[in-house]
Amino acid sequence: MRPLIRTLLLCVTLAIFITATNAQTSAKFKASSTVPVANLHVSKIHVSELPPLHINGNSAQAHTQGLLVHQNGFFVTARRDDVNPRRSLLLWLQCNPKVQKENCCMSKKSWTKVWDITPTSQPVNWSGILDHPGGFDSDGENLWIPISQSRRSGKTMLRKFSIRSLIDKGDATPSDSIIINDHIGAVAVSHTPKRLFAANWDTMIAYELSADAKLIQHYKRNMFIQNLPNWSIAVQDWKVHKGFLVASGLDKSSKILGSHPRSVIQLINAKTRKISAELRLPRRELGNFAREGMAVFDGHIWLLPDDLKEENKLYRFQFNELLKLRGEGLRLKN
Repeated sequence: MRPLIRTLLLCVTLAIFITATNAQTSAKFKASSTVPVANLHVSKIHVSELPPLHINGNSAQAHTQGLLVHQNGFFVTARRDDVNPRRSLLLWLQCNPKVQKENCCMSKKSWTKVWDITPTSQPVNWSGILDHPGGFDSDGENLWIPISQSRRSGKTMLRKFSIRSLIDKGDATPSDSIIINDHIGAVAVSHTPKRLFAANWDTMIAYELSADAKLIQHYKRNMFIQNLPNWSIAVQDWKVHKGFLVASGLDKSSKILGSHPRSVIQLINAKTRKISAELRLPRRELGNFAREGMAVFDGHIWLLPDDLKEENKLYRFQFNELLKLRGEGLRLKN
């Protein structure tokens, strides 16, 4: 009888221990998977104008992809859609956005420079022109621009362009070119650690690369973010800023109704890959704010959501609208 009683007591003790352990694990998981979320009011968003897109003196149209705001002006990647075959473009508007946020754009009647950066050669077994530049970033000296085929299963050349050569010489000859066997829609550059983050079409896969673009790791969508396994953002453009990966894109969650806004800006720790805060943007009459280019500069997040044509609007709001969420008890996303 005594051995039986000891066995029963042992089983009860073990059951209590397992229950307590599971409760602690569950509590830790819930705590780590909550993200502060807030909605940005439309009154916080400022609007300015960019010049019309003219190429060789003629009106043109291009599908916006990426945006970078720099002390020397605005850089934009776009796919020119009004010619056949379509072309990959890099545009530069020279000014100092830090000094002239509105006047910088209003005082310019045309883009300072428009480069055709479509690769002239590619591997012989690739079919289709590389006409789709993506969201891009800077390492301080160079622009890292992915140029892909315009299809989900397309290939990519990740090219590095010297900012100094672009500005001083008007020279858009790439200093390096790396082949990636996937359609890369956006690239971000981290200094600490020295990494490149790349998102493929709809961010079904995220890549972590070394500074010389060697693959370190790749992650399926539900494995990239450490504290949100149901991460559902299709990244359109992202930048690394002060240790954070600032991701701009569309929430592809099936829980969101078609008429509701899908634009999201997320603050992700570049080392831990954990989301610190999420800001949801209102919907515009013309669509989502975060559907194309995004940049971080001078305490602002800048957005370029529409195709380039005769009239082009640039939007911005205070970066602190996102940063302050980390210290506020707002509604949580679980």
